Amino acid sequence: MAEHDDMLRYDCPVVLVGAAPVEIGPALEALPDSWPLIAADGGADALLKIGRRPDLVIGDMDSAGPLPDDLPKLPLAGQDDTDFEKCLARICAPLIVGLGFLEGRLDHTLAAMHALTALSHDRPVMLVGDTDLVLRLRGDIAFKAEPGDRVSVWPLGVQAFHSSTGLKWPLDGLQMAPGRLIGTSNLAAGGTVRINAGPGDGYAVIMPREAAQSLIDAALGGA
Repeated sequence: MAEHDDMLRYDCPVVLVGAAPVEIGPALEALPDSWPLIAADGGADALLKIGRRPDLVIGDMDSAGPLPDDLPKLPLAGQDDTDFEKCLARICAPLIVGLGFLEGRLDHTLAAMHALTALSHDRPVMLVGDTDLVLRLRGDIAFKAEPGDRVSVWPLGVQAFHSSTGLKWPLDGLQMAPGRLIGTSNLAAGGTVRINAGPGDGYAVIMPREAAQSLIDAALGGA
């Protein structure tokens, strides 16, 4: 997914909200109010319903209801990419946390995973659903986890791993790819999980949504 010249650049994480019919209020309340709040098209309705006003609405505006005239909007035409992809192609931030993109509909969830796979940059993107979260990564990661926490590691293309610590089943020397080898339902041993990734297209760490803060901290540079 190519980035555009008209990039929206932020020096702090951005919260991006989609229109999947899932509960976003609790996850949103756990995030800092100071982070910019952007809606992907119909995500504006989801925010307005819970009394939150997005700083900006991006998309082709085909699913959002009537919006306040003074609400900043960035209309983008085109049916070859989703509103989520339109947002990802134009937002440059140290981390994007997406709410309302997982678990509402299977085809929408698969489209969101496709968008993560298509990213050309190395910046982390996290999607938080009702049950699980997905953190898209390139490169290494280290994060705190409780013993027995589910830690699935999914390749987003062809991805090699040099080593890992803190997982029941190490990733040492593995090369993963969809349709060949995946790392579903691994378990944390407790303490710090470290993944030393080799060359590849990127991967996703999938965990219960309760792990969101630990992975946010890790994605922003701390374990």
